[in-house]
Amino acid sequence: MNKTGEHSEKSTRPSEIDWVQAGAVSPVVRKQGGCGCCWAMATTASVEAGHYLQTLQSISLSVQELIDCNTENNGCNGGYSQHSFKYIRDNGLSSESSYPYMAKRSASGCQRDKTVAAATRILGFWCVDSTEDALEEAVAKRPVVVCLQGTPDLLNYKGGIMECEALPDGSATTWHAVLIVGYGTDPDGVKYWRFKNSWGKDWGEGGFGRIRRHVADERGALGMFVYGGLYPVID
Repeated sequence: MNKTGEHSEKSTRPSEIDWVQAGAVSPVVRKQGGCGCCWAMATTASVEAGHYLQTLQSISLSVQELIDCNTENNGCNGGYSQHSFKYIRDNGLSSESSYPYMAKRSASGCQRDKTVAAATRILGFWCVDSTEDALEEAVAKRPVVVCLQGTPDLLNYKGGIMECEALPDGSATTWHAVLIVGYGTDPDGVKYWRFKNSWGKDWGEGGFGRIRRHVADERGALGMFVYGGLYPVID
């Protein structure tokens, strides 16, 4: 893209966006408890949002099905959103009410007689480059799944805009999948990303958090992102 086209594209982006306020992302925050399934919760929330943006209908999808049935991932012991997007592409996904969350892998295994919820057989997923500008371009159009470093800043977050002490390259031993639901600027002029977590409503700002956006050093999002971002292709 030439510089004129790039400038034009930036200028058409909204200065702020919040997909929760827009109705695409549910304000209800899931709580994963002792099950390491952030990958499933972030993926599920992104497909729910994609479904809303296409149909203007809210839907609650099953995290538990991904834990039990998505064999490319490791249930409560971690997984990757790209594998769960592939599973949903090939199999669809049940509703939350028909296949409810247990916070553990089911002893009886995958529920095979499931009923696929409407319009959840996605076409695939798209990868966003690991730059804040590319992420902003994507989030202006839909929520995006990202992975954050599992730092003490994240674990101990109580509210406000996070300034993170980034770990050196390659030294992150834990990561955590969340859904970026928007971006904005606070009254003091500090730019931030807003994300939906899966640690219940008592974490952060009612289950949501904010990280510095567009900072030159690693106090902000660039210091925490493990890779770029992912979102489902619905149509």
